[in-house]
Amino acid sequence: MVWKLILAVLVGLAIGAALGGLAWRWMARRQERARQTARYRELVDSLDVLSRALLQGQVDSSEASIRMAVLLDCLPPDVAPKVDLAAIHQLAEDCGGFDRGEERRRLTPAERNRQDLARLQLEDDQNPAVLAAAGRLQGVIGQWRTRLSA
Repeated sequence: MVWKLILAVLVGLAIGAALGGLAWRWMARRQERARQTARYRELVDSLDVLSRALLQGQVDSSEASIRMAVLLDCLPPDVAPKVDLAAIHQLAEDCGGFDRGEERRRLTPAERNRQDLARLQLEDDQNPAVLAAAGRLQGVIGQWRTRLSA
């Protein structure tokens, strides 16, 4: 009789532990989804600010493209609706060869000027396509916010 009682207690503890583990896993997944949703919301907000600043002429298209390309790459692949933003990625990629930060400070003034002129030429050549892509991005930002927050 005592063994049956001990066995019943052990089975009860095992069931309780299993249910507790399941509840803990469910809560952890729920928290991770909430963190991911907040991250996506921040990404979309940043894309909104950058694309508006680009369209208003408050930032160079090369700078905006580099930053937006990184943010776009962090969005989930199933973000919808899909929109053609290739021009943003193209300018960002074309500007990837220019020195930045500490490397740029080490350049001679002539090298820095050469890179600036090359960057400005890229911006002039690609600016209409980049601005059109930024306009398309502005058109879907609200939908992305809604879908990524759900």
